[in-house]
Amino acid sequence: MASPSTMIATSKPTIISTYRTLTRLIKLLPSKQKPEKQLQEVRQTFRKNSALTEEADIKSCIQLAGEKIAYLRIVTPKKSSTEGNKRWVYTKDGAVQIDENGEGTTRDGGRVLSNFDGKNLDPCKVNMHNGQLRRMGFQNNLHAKGLF
Repeated sequence: MASPSTMIATSKPTIISTYRTLTRLIKLLPSKQKPEKQLQEVRQTFRKNSALTEEADIKSCIQLAGEKIAYLRIVTPKKSSTEGNKRWVYTKDGAVQIDENGEGTTRDGGRVLSNFDGKNLDPCKVNMHNGQLRRMGFQNNLHAKGLF
């Protein structure tokens, strides 16, 4: 049977990740919900409960923090993208980016850059191709070789 010190040591990463998740979600709250006050409350609660040694007490505190995390994930606004949607139009002269006003800018002098050409293949595309072949039932080519 494990000693109490090893049980607490095994739950330490869980406690730390729970604390980090809570603080990150609180920092994303709008200022009208007073995230500074809530951060201070979380810090005080974790410091107060740092002396707990009973595994049941630690699990109940982690479960309570998990419920707060679940609630914060619901009420926390998502990060908005500052760049917005970009639309690229490919012409025979090159790629042109169209912004909200309908104005266009060219990408790298009209040349589209890619690391993958006819000599090498994109690994993501190869994995997707192989997955689709497996999904369609093309596991191997033994039927073509005449082996059963």
